[in-house]
Amino acid sequence: MALNKKEIERLSFLLKKIDSPNKGLPQPVFDALVNIVPFVACELVIVSKEGILLTWRDDKWFKGWHFPGGLLRFRESFEDRIKKVADKELGIKLNKHKFLFTINYIKGSRGHCISFIFLCSTSMAPVDGKFFRKMPKDIIKEHRELWYKLQKIKKYGIK
Repeated sequence: MALNKKEIERLSFLLKKIDSPNKGLPQPVFDALVNIVPFVACELVIVSKEGILLTWRDDKWFKGWHFPGGLLRFRESFEDRIKKVADKELGIKLNKHKFLFTINYIKGSRGHCISFIFLCSTSMAPVDGKFFRKMPKDIIKEHRELWYKLQKIKKYGIK
């Protein structure tokens, strides 16, 4: 369905009324945009001697184990998003993080997402999640691809 000129002008006007996109979008707006615009995510690979940290997710998009992460907000740095994920999802502070690679989830369950994957370390115990040495069977499908990519990086001891 193509928008006519008046609809395009109205849509543009309404989108410009979102005054603080850095705080997130109203859910109906996000749901509409995620179907037509790629979103950017930061995903954390937290490795310890116990394995790789995954957290459980059960919502309208995903059900299963997944790598902790979050969508980048408007004008937010990778550094800030990584810190917020570590703090809000896991209750930890990171000692350091290092960019590993990207994954372009063209046909993700939630839409098109480009994920920046970061290797992270902490000396704190996370308040949520479980460490795995082998990929769990009920990992979400998008993160199955991420696990397989990490397997190729032998130095992290991932099986």
